[in-house]
Amino acid sequence: MSISKRTVVKFCGMLIIFAGCSGASVRQESTAGTPDIRVCIADRAHEVTIGIVEGAVLQTVEGRYALDGFSEMRCVLEEDGAVRVVMDGRPARTFRGVARCFYRERGHEFTIEKRIYADTLLIASDGSGLYVINVLPLEEYLKSVLPREIGRNRKSDEINAILAQAILARTYAMTKISLPLTRLFDVYDDTRDQVFGGLTGRDALTTLAVERSKGQVLTYGGTLAECYFHSTCGGHTEASSLVWRRPQSKPYLRGIRDSGRHTDYCRISPSYRWSEEYSREEIEATLRAFLPSANDAILPSDIPAEKWYLLDMLILKRGVSGRVTLLQVIMGNRMQQRSYYLHGDRIRWALRQSGGSRPLRSTLFDVTLSRNAAKWIERVRFDGGGSGHGVGFCQWGAIGMARAGYSVDEILKAYFPGTSMKRSY
Repeated sequence: MSISKRTVVKFCGMLIIFAGCSGASVRQESTAGTPDIRVCIADRAHEVTIGIVEGAVLQTVEGRYALDGFSEMRCVLEEDGAVRVVMDGRPARTFRGVARCFYRERGHEFTIEKRIYADTLLIASDGSGLYVINVLPLEEYLKSVLPREIGRNRKSDEINAILAQAILARTYAMTKISLPLTRLFDVYDDTRDQVFGGLTGRDALTTLAVERSKGQVLTYGGTLAECYFHSTCGGHTEASSLVWRRPQSKPYLRGIRDSGRHTDYCRISPSYRWSEEYSREEIEATLRAFLPSANDAILPSDIPAEKWYLLDMLILKRGVSGRVTLLQVIMGNRMQQRSYYLHGDRIRWALRQSGGSRPLRSTLFDVTLSRNAAKWIERVRFDGGGSGHGVGFCQWGAIGMARAGYSVDEILKAYFPGTSMKRSY
């Protein structure tokens, strides 16, 4: 079987830079003044299935192929790093490097694992993994990001918080776009950057906020500001240098008090205050699984699998917000013991919630160890506040400020002192 082929005169405005066997970096030129963003929606996969409709086109460095008459394109990574294309279950062709899939006419969509994507898909192999990148206008990307960041079904009196979130999300994305072309894409579609789910899950009020703030970004000293945001600060944000062990925080990322005359703005958050309790065995299993990834100096072999117990957990340092910035975990037995140290936000990732899929909500906590008559730990309880890393923009706090009547500019300057808004396009 063959796919109909047409001659390609140029590669449709894309610049392709091949880098040996390591893959390619592709940047599609923007139209209508709005920059495009390249979002990685499949990362180091072995196989990806893409649902298509009439009018789809696959373009490789060898040619351009109409996909009319097919409904499914499966891309499979071969052992030699090439990508095998299978159309409706039947092998079609193989390519290397980067291929581009798009529609001859706008308005059609792709589906991948029940998610819907528009515009353009790039399919690429770096020799060891398969990537799928959605290339789309930045403003359209933001319409899918905002509901997953600030929340769906927000109220009209919260619009200024949503507008502030739109400006921050745009600034973050613009910062990623402006980086040198060192990789195939600009951002991941998950919490490594900003959560993006394609066209699914859009929301009317967040879409309105994106449209009303089009092109607006946050700047400091004439350049794009570093924009970080989290769910709930618990009453005070934290300096970025203490959370991520950086040499020095930017002046606008030093941590601020998040409160008005009578209360903390984020008190309305479900995670403003919380408690979690675990058995010693649960905590020990979590520490064995995640201590090595939370501290590069700790090897899996440093934590014996048997007869190695939690003996103590000590808070050694706190930041200006009260968050734990240095935690000592002591494990061992009656014969020997060892201390393990955790710093900043990595504490959350070592002390994960039940099941291990999510980090502890915040490092703003106290720890209580319940011991038996023989002084062995039986239970561990964390009494904490907030959710997320605690740097920059507190989303629930901003919602509280918006409800209290603060403007977009006032909200942004409260969380990022000394910054200002400007229109970038």
